[in-house]
Amino acid sequence: MHNVNLSALEQTAVRGRSDPATVRTPLELRGEWQVGGGPQFRGTIPYPGGEVEFAADFPPPMGGTGSAPNPLAYCFWGGLACYAMTFALEAAREGVGLTALRAVMRAEVDQSRALGLSERPPVERIEWELEVDSDADEATIERLKRLADERCPGAYCIRNPIALETRVARS
Repeated sequence: MHNVNLSALEQTAVRGRSDPATVRTPLELRGEWQVGGGPQFRGTIPYPGGEVEFAADFPPPMGGTGSAPNPLAYCFWGGLACYAMTFALEAAREGVGLTALRAVMRAEVDQSRALGLSERPPVERIEWELEVDSDADEATIERLKRLADERCPGAYCIRNPIALETRVARS
């Protein structure tokens, strides 16, 4: 339904109910600093159909060339994509048709912490807005929003502290 394979989704849910390990997916991403110019950082992100190369570069005021999106843009876009996709997935699970779904993210980034000028948080607020074209009534759309708010992995990661370990190893 509207680009969601409900059969595959239900099979995954059935397997997950009987064996929670089947719905856990390990993920390892790698990238490399580019010392010779161009975007400062490159890496590939694998997916079931192949892989895609991502490049990131700081904007010129932060020492980059601005030749690729900055790292936070990927984080923000990934969160927005996750939220919109979760909304669409929940709509499909509920049998609610979507004609179109557009998403917008808004935030203001304060670079003063990254520059060592302050202790202010780099981002104080993130706003995700969905524009939904559907024949569903407002109560249904609001219920789908609540489900997306509760179930979206990206929203969870932003709203809840997650343990982070960092290491530096010599090569």
